[in-house]
Amino acid sequence: GFLKPIICCIVVLPITFLLFGPMGTWIGDILTKIFFSIYDWNPIAAGAFMGFVIQPMVVVGAHWSIVPVSLNSIATNGYDIILPLLGGAVYGQAGAALAMGMLYKKGTEKRRIAFQAAFSAALGVTEPALFGVNVTMMRSMMAACVSGAIGGAFIGYAGTHCTSFAFPSFLTCVAYIGPGFMIFLGSMVISFILGFVFTILQKQSIQKLITEA
Repeated sequence: GFLKPIICCIVVLPITFLLFGPMGTWIGDILTKIFFSIYDWNPIAAGAFMGFVIQPMVVVGAHWSIVPVSLNSIATNGYDIILPLLGGAVYGQAGAALAMGMLYKKGTEKRRIAFQAAFSAALGVTEPALFGVNVTMMRSMMAACVSGAIGGAFIGYAGTHCTSFAFPSFLTCVAYIGPGFMIFLGSMVISFILGFVFTILQKQSIQKLITEA
């Protein structure tokens, strides 16, 4: 038993560096190119696209591929158009995680984790909500992605810009002050509410899955 951790490291680390890491980069590059093609055609559709796919991209680590693109855009143009579109996805995850916390039985560890993950996502860090709650319950994950797409569409319509590199949250909203700022804030609230509502509406199905698990 004590050899399991080192054996896992020996097997997983090379696969991660040689396969999963490059794969995440390739996926991210492809999705980023698709995003710009859609944005040139329709910013609203591009916002919906990015709002839907960004959290699944986080799951495989592909979201880091947009970082150099955003940094280069800020350095070259003084603003970035991608980062604002992620705001709805962040708060969609928060809303879905909060709903899951209410659906888990009182006093359970999963209920406590879901509430903590919702709070973390509300501060802009979605990984606890993703890996601790929603990835394991695809119905809430889909609710979060759909609500993120709706929020992203509103932000795409508003044309919100980010003037310094900061992942979207109410704590970093000063980086997004400018055109479409109020719609940006409103879209995050809307996505949070929708993520919560879309998950709660699946109460019976989710609770059945929780019981079977």
